[in-house]
Amino acid sequence: MTRRWSRTICYSMLYCAAMTWQYLGERPDERPLLVRLVGVARHLQAWRAIAERELRLRYVGSTLGLAWAVVHPLLFVAAYTFIFAFVFRARLAPDAPRDQYALYVVLGLLPWVAVTDVATRATEAMASHRSLVKHVRFPLEVVPLYSLAASLLSLLIGLLVLLPVLAWRQGGLPWGAVGLPLILLAQIAFTVGLAWLLGAVGAFLRDIKELVQITFMVGMFLTPIFYVESVLPDLLRPIIWLNPLAHLATLYRGALLTGMPFSVLPVAAFGLAALVILVGGFAVFDRARRLLADIL
Repeated sequence: MTRRWSRTICYSMLYCAAMTWQYLGERPDERPLLVRLVGVARHLQAWRAIAERELRLRYVGSTLGLAWAVVHPLLFVAAYTFIFAFVFRARLAPDAPRDQYALYVVLGLLPWVAVTDVATRATEAMASHRSLVKHVRFPLEVVPLYSLAASLLSLLIGLLVLLPVLAWRQGGLPWGAVGLPLILLAQIAFTVGLAWLLGAVGAFLRDIKELVQITFMVGMFLTPIFYVESVLPDLLRPIIWLNPLAHLATLYRGALLTGMPFSVLPVAAFGLAALVILVGGFAVFDRARRLLADIL
């Protein structure tokens, strides 16, 4: 009798300990939202590991391997530039050189492609990484960002190819090029927040990937990438003003073509959009993460 009671008490204590561990492990973080957002930087090593793994798996068995992460977006940009600049013979102005239009298009396409790639892949990130979602100790914040490294690599290589061309054509880089790191930093903040937002929504709504692809396809032609804003009718100009990627393209062109990256409107508009998307995206993802293990 005594032995049976001892065993019962022992099992009860183990059960209570297990329930306590489960509660402590799953209870929500009570720190302020901004503190948790800053704390994501501690998971840089985990993000690097998942980004390298995805790059290897994406191009495994191909001849060029990881080089496709750079070649594919550059070919995309080159194809659009060739079609609009040399087939349609478009120009920024009747007397403007054609190569100026090509540079104008490339500086709009490079950031567009980088943001679009991360956003589209983030919509299915949680579903394609179910095993990590169910792993208690893995930082889920890095999962929607697994394609960020590849997109940034493509963007940086595209800029490195473009900078000598700009320097040769203009007799040197404009002074506004010093603002390029700040533009990149704002773009990363915007992209990370957008990936968190779409990663959370994509876990609950699987059709979001198709909606995002359609939105970006239409949005590319509502963004002054292949044309200047002044040719738009007045009815469509508010759409451009509300489009953060239109202001991002303006910042790149201002830094590398006109030497004026710090115009008030694009700086204020894209800076505010990046901040709102970053904090808002993290807040949505932080709220949704408690349900991810149950719905995936």
